[in-house]
Amino acid sequence: MRKSSFFLAAAVLAAFACCFVTSCSSSKTAKDKSVNTEQPKVRIAHPYEFFDFDKDLYITFPVKGNEVLLQSLVKKIAPEMKDFALKQLIDKTENFYLASTLDFLAVEGQKPNFQFVATGSFPVSYNSMLFTNSNGFREVHEEQGDRVYNYYYNNMADFFVDIPLNGYCFADTEYLSGMLLAQERTRAGEVYKPDWPEAVYTKHFLTQKTETIDWYLASTETAVKMLLGANVKLPVEYAYGSMHRVAEQPQDGMLYSLDAVLELKDKRFVRPNVLVLSKNMAALDKGDASRKDMVSVQPGNGNQIEIKNLVIDLSALVEKVDTKAK
Repeated sequence: MRKSSFFLAAAVLAAFACCFVTSCSSSKTAKDKSVNTEQPKVRIAHPYEFFDFDKDLYITFPVKGNEVLLQSLVKKIAPEMKDFALKQLIDKTENFYLASTLDFLAVEGQKPNFQFVATGSFPVSYNSMLFTNSNGFREVHEEQGDRVYNYYYNNMADFFVDIPLNGYCFADTEYLSGMLLAQERTRAGEVYKPDWPEAVYTKHFLTQKTETIDWYLASTETAVKMLLGANVKLPVEYAYGSMHRVAEQPQDGMLYSLDAVLELKDKRFVRPNVLVLSKNMAALDKGDASRKDMVSVQPGNGNQIEIKNLVIDLSALVEKVDTKAK
């Protein structure tokens, strides 16, 4: 059992098409008899299949174009990691998948509870190079039945991490055995599909990544309070959307233009809340007031409200991430 125990970041601040790889070959013996040397099928699972699906926020983002954001997040999660090791990790990472609770944004002293998978070109041997004592990590061993799982722990930020196979890095604020076991089972053929709305599933699982960050809010209560205040009651069932880094800003800036779809619980709530949200989004917008594409709020299909071109500053949200909170 896992022990009971990140972030939005960006607040908002994670895909590939699922595919199957089959390797087989054949040869003949000296007696010209065929020998079946077919290799076991290995299923290449989507990174989200290793998650628990009990978090508030899910973020899918490619590293390209979002290096500043990823570097800021990693520094918050693992502040003792040396700059060289951080650069190696980011240079070798292609995509980042994050799931996090959000209550830490509203509750003083609350520690974030997160999982992530980073995919890229890093080998298993990077474990011993990145997750060292000097970078704030130590090796740990988790016993589950007759198995022992070996991975690494960051004492300052209280999370576990490992590169179990080439190209995959796992992290969890709980024990890692669940993610490691899910990875093994999916390679053997099992499929873990989340109970997500079809539009969300398609965007995160089946759409080819560019430089755009995709996000899904399965639980919206904390986000609504953060954005609109505790007194605003917005009947949102879930929300999803995308965002991209604003081109014209300082090199270390984290301004992002966000589009969102809010799925309300009843169509009757759409039009009155469009008016409320229009005023709130205009107040929240951090973009240039003279830009061409201004923030807009419009009724969408059915129960939906669509928000477009809302510029947010993710640096303020990243600062709220405090892994040392108790």
